[in-house]
Amino acid sequence: MKLINKNNFISIVCVTFTLIVCGKLILEKITGFVDKNYTENIFMCLGISILATFILSLHYYLQRFPFIPVVIGQYLALIGFVFLGIWILGHFTENSPSAYHDMFVSVTIPYVIGAVVYYISYFMEIKKANEVFKKLN
Repeated sequence: MKLINKNNFISIVCVTFTLIVCGKLILEKITGFVDKNYTENIFMCLGISILATFILSLHYYLQRFPFIPVVIGQYLALIGFVFLGIWILGHFTENSPSAYHDMFVSVTIPYVIGAVVYYISYFMEIKKANEVFKKLN
């Protein structure tokens, strides 16, 4: 069962991006933090939203593999791409000394929430499909 497809990919990215940016703005307002790299960070949120949604959408193609290794592999792929991006950007700009830690936290929390929502939705759809099959028999 494919929950994320080419017809709803952009809308899922947009909803994800909106929720992440709103959460970022609320957290910054509560803590009084002023983001001096605001524009770059907003575009980084968009890029990570696209990447995370794409990685979650790959679950459809990985269903023949055990669930837990797939979930862990998806997370490790996302963090790997993010860390690779930080490493590459570090060759062109100066990274914060805590860049890897900051991005680890900033990516892990929203991704885990999104993955939980995705997989709960996925299993609810499977349950609904099984109930339809039972009614047909």
